[in-house]
Amino acid sequence: MTETPALAMHEVCRDFRRPRTSLRTAPPVVHAVRDVTVDIAPGERFGIVGESGSGKSTLLRLLCGLDQPSSGSIEITGRPIHDQPARRLGWLRETLQLVFQDPMSSLDPRMRVRDIVAEPLVAQGQGSARERRDRVVELLDAVGMPGEAADRYPHQFSGGQRQRISVARALAPAPAILVADEPVSALDVSVRAQVLNLIDDVVEQFGLTLVFVSHDLSVVRHVCDRVAVMRQGEFVEVAPTEQLFADPQHPYTQSLLAAVPDLHAALAGRAAADLARGAREATPPQ
Repeated sequence: MTETPALAMHEVCRDFRRPRTSLRTAPPVVHAVRDVTVDIAPGERFGIVGESGSGKSTLLRLLCGLDQPSSGSIEITGRPIHDQPARRLGWLRETLQLVFQDPMSSLDPRMRVRDIVAEPLVAQGQGSARERRDRVVELLDAVGMPGEAADRYPHQFSGGQRQRISVARALAPAPAILVADEPVSALDVSVRAQVLNLIDDVVEQFGLTLVFVSHDLSVVRHVCDRVAVMRQGEFVEVAPTEQLFADPQHPYTQSLLAAVPDLHAALAGRAAADLARGAREATPPQ
């Protein structure tokens, strides 16, 4: 028996009309998403990568039920989300949760962490007050935050810690799918690896399906099993991650990979420079 995909998109399109510039011409149509078809298996870590303006954000809005496709279909765990009013998509909020790009703007500064993490549970009427408190403690521990963090406010934490709180909030209703929208692009380089490792850990621990969206191929390579390269609203290439990096087929993918810095070469160059600087400083002046 074939397993039901966690997420299935079939010929999904989303078109927008620009304002009319002349009474004699029809408004031009912008094809933000064009004929996207893909099945994502339960437990898979699926990356979507592309430059700014490639259609990633529009596609995310469609996946989250915040917008409707112009044509095509989207199913989450076998249930369609297109052509349904928002009031009937309450189940989707429990099944799919989103980690946003900027944790400072996505966390209410007036709320304590305990209320932020419990917010999805309150909205969906899950558990008693005591059960929600216990769930908050459990989730903060799962993302590496101390229990006393529950009584503090977002501004009292670093960017990496705030993103950990965002992950805890997303995990609160026990979703099947976690969507991460550029989750480390607003963070310092020094903490990006920590947050990526956290996402990797919670996906494994909670048995989640991951949809990871980024403009950075090197980041996607770190966490994803399979990658879709998006350009001008289309998936121009979909392949297992290592296959994509080893043998990219589409010219656009090849150009993106050519622009990825060689991290090992950069680190070796930096080490050589530090060594040379140390040698100069150790040499007495003539």
